[in-house]
Amino acid sequence: MKKRILIMFLMMLMIAISLQGCGIAREHRIRQEVLADASMPEEIRRAIDQKELIAGMTREQVIASWGLPCKWCFGTRKSPGGDTWEYNLFGSDLWVTGSDFIGSATAIYLYFDRHGLLKHWSNK
Repeated sequence: MKKRILIMFLMMLMIAISLQGCGIAREHRIRQEVLADASMPEEIRRAIDQKELIAGMTREQVIASWGLPCKWCFGTRKSPGGDTWEYNLFGSDLWVTGSDFIGSATAIYLYFDRHGLLKHWSNK
């Protein structure tokens, strides 16, 4: 019985790690596409390089700067008026953290308008 539980745990861990790898590859591809855009303003390019945010960034530019949002957190949701993305301060999307269990003080929320442009962000 213990052996079966251990095998199941290891299989689930391998699946979680492989899914995390898919996200990293997607982030890298998006970052390369964004940085290849010659028409992107230098201010946004500099913000991406410094992992900062600027109001007016597109979703792709935000991903290029900060990576993908937490997909397991309650704060990440789509809305006709504009999406909300949650980022954990822990920096890992592999584990369920952030507002799921600990509360909003551990997360930063990004708010996009209906056109996909970053409006503002906060930790509340």
